[in-house]
Amino acid sequence: MNMLASALGFLPFKYHVVMPLLAKLPRQSAYRLVTLYGRLQLARHKDEIRSIALQLQTVFKEKDIAELEEWARYFFCMLEREILDIRYFQKLVTFDQVEQLVKLVDYDELVAARKQGRRVILTSGHFSRVWMVGLGLKAHGLTMGAIIRDRLDNNDQGLPEAEFQYRIKKLQWLQERFQGPFLTEDAIRPVFKALDEHVMAILIDVPVADEKKTGSIELPFFGRPAVFPMGTARIAKKAKAMIVPFYVNESRQGMEIQFQKGIEAESMSEADIMRHLVALLESQVRKHPEQWWLWQVLPLFWKS
Repeated sequence: MNMLASALGFLPFKYHVVMPLLAKLPRQSAYRLVTLYGRLQLARHKDEIRSIALQLQTVFKEKDIAELEEWARYFFCMLEREILDIRYFQKLVTFDQVEQLVKLVDYDELVAARKQGRRVILTSGHFSRVWMVGLGLKAHGLTMGAIIRDRLDNNDQGLPEAEFQYRIKKLQWLQERFQGPFLTEDAIRPVFKALDEHVMAILIDVPVADEKKTGSIELPFFGRPAVFPMGTARIAKKAKAMIVPFYVNESRQGMEIQFQKGIEAESMSEADIMRHLVALLESQVRKHPEQWWLWQVLPLFWKS
């Protein structure tokens, strides 16, 4: 096995050998083993663990660095579970199979809105195993697409090739499973058409350079002025859509997806929509800081 890993390289070995093999096992055994695999790989992430812990310390000043580093270790194990999720998406087909892993809470308003023909935008942070929401909704008869920032044909983030190829495959598999399109924010007409047919999801992300000047808003975040993209609010208002925030929390028992009360975009200003969504994000991250994906880029939010 070690010889094969050396021959292929670490990342290709993980994506093409480890994860496919684990996905052949019973689900509970597979997730236990992938968590163990994540723990065994923590030495590879030593510098990143320290970096995440230092960012955590800017918010949780009262915490000891050792506890913050343990939160960061949890994050890297969660990352391996998320990668395994994509493999299991193809296997979890029936309602009972999905329900054993993913439970939806307070989703009746969302279902009712779609039955009435309402356009619905789901929104969340880059938090926990966020894509499980599409699997849960599909089990309840709802298809889902997403509004994403990065195009599939361009490695803008400079990822290692194996990581980039995995990301392409991941988004393809998600689209196939959720049965809704993945579109970029600049494709407004296709987004409106997609909203007529599917629930569409958009995540709160870091602002890019152009957004900081033209399409962003400054709001308090962890006690400092921070900049957030306005895309969610603007698209929702143009589409006259209902915004439904949600958050995924993982535990040993599986995942619980908690849906919040819907926001009528037409009745609120863009600023008030984003203020509400950012407050929800901060509250969720404070409850489960080990499950937020963006600690390393926290300075990109803060205005300074």
